[in-house]
Amino acid sequence: MDPLATRRLAAYALDMTCCLGIAAATVPLGLALRRGRPEWISEPTVQALSAVPVVAATAWAAWAESGPRQGTPGKRAMGLRTEAVEGGRLPLPRAAVRATAKVAIPWQQGHTATIHGMWGGFEKPDALLIGSYAATYAAMIAGIVPVVRRGGRTIPDLLAGSRVVRQD
Repeated sequence: MDPLATRRLAAYALDMTCCLGIAAATVPLGLALRRGRPEWISEPTVQALSAVPVVAATAWAAWAESGPRQGTPGKRAMGLRTEAVEGGRLPLPRAAVRATAKVAIPWQQGHTATIHGMWGGFEKPDALLIGSYAATYAAMIAGIVPVVRRGGRTIPDLLAGSRVVRQD
């Protein structure tokens, strides 16, 4: 098992707790839309609106990992930092790739499945619902397995050319 696995999983849990704050900030919008249920509210509209907190959380993670502290609050709390595989700070574009693979894709896949289910997919499951849920769980497993195996570089790390190390 990778020696940093426990710290990385704890850091991720802390960071996702922070992301709940971003998601909670959109609750008033959701309640307002639900109350009136205007005609323009459709599944595609809700799918698009659901991406707002995802984009915010992804940008926040990329900014934190490419910044001077080289880590999100969870990583810093666990004594970790993200760096370029060749050493040094991870540039923002590469941090954005990492955050997209780690945060945006799994989170939005979950939104896609849940929202589609609310629009009738739960009563009559179709390929979109089943595929979205399967992709969500596959992404979560693909994100966790490399952390616990020796080497510890996850798919987002491989895509971005990054690694997570102990903070000096």
